[in-house]
Amino acid sequence: MLVKSYKIIEILPCLVDPEKTRVIAMISEDVSGVLPYINAIDKNAIYTKNANTLTLPKSERLITIHPRKIAITKLKDEQEAKKILDETIKLINETFKKKSEIKPDYERRKRPNFLDIYKLLPKTNCRKCGELTCFAFAAKLVKEEIVITRCSSIFESGYKNNREKILKILQGSGFEIPVDLK
Repeated sequence: MLVKSYKIIEILPCLVDPEKTRVIAMISEDVSGVLPYINAIDKNAIYTKNANTLTLPKSERLITIHPRKIAITKLKDEQEAKKILDETIKLINETFKKKSEIKPDYERRKRPNFLDIYKLLPKTNCRKCGELTCFAFAAKLVKEEIVITRCSSIFESGYKNNREKILKILQGSGFEIPVDLK
């Protein structure tokens, strides 16, 4: 076991959603060495080698692991914070335990640029996906608030090349792509 305990040191209003909170917790041990291993097993992780941080996008929130602290955004309350902190500590400890079986990944994956996605979409603003515009769809897609399969137009034969480019961009950024789309 690497991390034995944590202590919540700040509960603040969330900068993105004022109705939610953000939490900063100090952790008992330095976890710098395990961050590249978590980066290797979680393809949605964003590892920043120079800053020595790892950000895990989970649902709407971000969990950022620093060497001796964890910051979490968009929380309902302290109880939810403790639950997510416990899950994060468990991930750190399990990864640390299996370190010898994992090849560390020091590369930084970036979120795709929504404009790059938008340029490849049909731009029909058909609203079949539930969004008002293709622009809004692209923005939600890169934030993982919507999935590519919601855009039925991109799966028409005339958009095959663009569809393949979009899927390549998404997969390269660590997005889960259904097997039947690969």
